[in-house]
Amino acid sequence: MATQTGITIDGPNKPEPLQQHSGLLINEWPAIIGSDCAAVVIAVGPDCQKLSPGDYVYGCAPLGQNRFTPFQETFLVEEKVFLKKSPNLSIEETCTIGVGILTAGLCLLGGAELELSEDGTKAPAKDEWIVVLGGTGSVGQFAIAHVCGYKVLASCSPSKESIAQVAKENGAIATFNSRGSVEEQLADIKKITGGNFARIVDSTAYGYEIMVKALETCSTATTKYLMSVDDWSEFKTPPTIKEYRAELGHLCRLDEALGIEVTKDIARWIPTFETHLATGTIKPTQYQVADGMGWETVIQGIQDLEDGKALKKIVARVQKE
Repeated sequence: MATQTGITIDGPNKPEPLQQHSGLLINEWPAIIGSDCAAVVIAVGPDCQKLSPGDYVYGCAPLGQNRFTPFQETFLVEEKVFLKKSPNLSIEETCTIGVGILTAGLCLLGGAELELSEDGTKAPAKDEWIVVLGGTGSVGQFAIAHVCGYKVLASCSPSKESIAQVAKENGAIATFNSRGSVEEQLADIKKITGGNFARIVDSTAYGYEIMVKALETCSTATTKYLMSVDDWSEFKTPPTIKEYRAELGHLCRLDEALGIEVTKDIARWIPTFETHLATGTIKPTQYQVADGMGWETVIQGIQDLEDGKALKKIVARVQKE
């Protein structure tokens, strides 16, 4: 069991607004929501092997299961799918990591079949591109493809030069305009990569058409991969392309085959994520801290998000350490 220290409020593709407005991803009523969080362990069960009272943990809480969700003072933590805080990370930084890194892991380790080194080092450079749609979002910023040695081409908004700079700071060699027409984006992808790519990941949930057309018309690879955070739309992916959906909402749903698979994969990757975050090859995302402390701060953060005042992830501290 852990007691809450901080949570992240983010959107628009975060699960909390979806749960709040639609009732999806909720198993019981009245519902307690929440996903990204950081907390301190106050008690452990008899079979707990990794954590001890006083440890700081962070991650993505399993969705829709009240005993696990963090919008409450204390909640249960499944130690196999949570990360233990390393000394180089602040509590605020850890609040930004859970959903993004696990979703990126599902897409790139599960779907694209990449492998992170176990010792926390960056892999040698490969002469192959990966295209990331949404390179500056909460998933794209974790730069797993870059750490695996691939050359990264990231789409981002052209409205601010600083946005493209964020992508490049996280390992992108080149960027292209995500607001361009389909034809313009395909032309950019082909020109920059020369067709030397086999994998596209969409972290925006809006890029399916671009992915399919780019793989069909621009890629020279024999085996092609398409990964998306969109796990709700109907896809008609050609049989020549391997399709993968990141279905993080099934984490710790152990009464279903998909939930067992997702939970097993994430538990297997957690030690590697911890190592890379400790060495700094994978970094937290950008964030802003909400003024004040307590659950009122969370409410204000949600309001700021809905009013369009959030330029980055909002971290809300709910109590003192």
